[in-house]
Amino acid sequence: MAQNQPIFQTEEHFVQIPVSIERDSTTLINSNRKPNHWPTILLSTVFVIIGQSIAKLLENFYYDKINRSEYNEHRQNDGVWTQALLQTVGFPLLLLPFIILTTKKHNQPSSDNQFHYKSLAVIYICIGIVMSVQGRLSAMGKLEIPFGIFTLIYTTQLFFTPIFASFVNKTKFNRWVVISLLLAIVTGALTLSSSFGGEPDEAELNYARGSWAALFAALCFSLLLCNIQNVFDSYIFKRTESTTRKPSFASVFEVIIFSSLVATLISMVGLFVAGEQHDLKREMNGFPKGKGAYVMAMVGQAVSWQIYWVGIVGLVFSVSSVLSNVISVVTWPIVSVLVVIFFNYMDDEFDVFKGVALITAVLSAAAYFFRLHKENRNSAY
Repeated sequence: MAQNQPIFQTEEHFVQIPVSIERDSTTLINSNRKPNHWPTILLSTVFVIIGQSIAKLLENFYYDKINRSEYNEHRQNDGVWTQALLQTVGFPLLLLPFIILTTKKHNQPSSDNQFHYKSLAVIYICIGIVMSVQGRLSAMGKLEIPFGIFTLIYTTQLFFTPIFASFVNKTKFNRWVVISLLLAIVTGALTLSSSFGGEPDEAELNYARGSWAALFAALCFSLLLCNIQNVFDSYIFKRTESTTRKPSFASVFEVIIFSSLVATLISMVGLFVAGEQHDLKREMNGFPKGKGAYVMAMVGQAVSWQIYWVGIVGLVFSVSSVLSNVISVVTWPIVSVLVVIFFNYMDDEFDVFKGVALITAVLSAAAYFFRLHKENRNSAY
C-alpha cells in the first residue's frame, strides 16, 4: 500500500494538467456543475436556432405588412417598446415546466438558502433591467440605421462577452475557443448583406443615434450573459454543494421567469408611457392579413423568444456565456437565408456573403464543440 501511494499521486498529477488547461475556471471551482452534458447542449442549441429563426421571421412579417419601410417621420420608432416586450412577455409559458421540475427536488429551506434567495431577488431585478434595455435599444437601432450597419455594430458583442467573461466569470480561453470566437465574428460581419422588413427610409436615417443604440445593445447582451453565468456559479450551484445531486435544469427556467417578469413590467410601463397601446390597436385593425394574423404574429414572436431564451440560458447553464453568445450569432446566417426564402426585400438573394457566413458558422460551432469533446475526453481519464 505504501509503495503504491506515490504512483497514484503521480498519475493524478499528470491527469489534472490537461483538464485545468482545457476547462473554464468556473467549471473547476463549481464541482456540482454537470459540464458538457451533450443532450442538454444540443437541445439548447436547437432551441436557439428554432426560437431566433421563427422570432425574426415573424418580426420581418410584421414590419413588412405594416409597410414600415415607407417614409413616416412621426412613426419611425413606433413599436420599439412593443418589440422589447415581446422578447420577455411569454415567460408564463415556462411556469408549468418550472413547477414540474422543482416539485421533484424536495429541498428543505435553510438559512443559507434564504440568504441566497434574497441576493438572487436583487440580481434578477438587475438582469431584468438589462434585458428590457437591451431589447429596447436593439429594436430602436434597427429602425434608425441600415440593417447591414446595425449587424456589423451588433457583432461587437463577441468582443464584449470574452472580456466580461474573463473578469466576471474568471473564464480561461484556449486556442479552440479563440478560433470559434474569431469565426463567429466573421460570421456576424458577413451577414451585413441581410435584409430587414423594418429597414428605415433614407430620409429617416440617424446614424449617430442608431449606431450608439446598436453598440449599447451589444454591450447589454454580453453583460446579460455573463451575469447569468455568475448567478449559476456563485448562487444557484452552491445550493447543492452539501448534497450529491447535480443542479437541475429548473434553474434555467428560474432565471428566465424572474428576470423576464421584471423586464416585462419595465417594457409595459415604457409602452404605456410612449402611448404604443394605441398604435397596436390601429395596426391590428388595419393589418392587411386580418386581425387574426396580427395576433398570431405577435403571439408567435412571444413564444419563439421564450424558446430562444431557454436555449441561450441553457447553454450558459451547461457550458458558458461564451458558447451561448457564439451559438446566438452563428444562427444569424440561417435567419438571413430564411428571409430570402420567405420574403423579397429589395431583390435580396442568396449571395456569396450568405454562403460564406453559413460555412464559417458551422466551423465556429464545430471548433467550440471540438473543444468540449476534448474536455470530456480528458476528464474521463
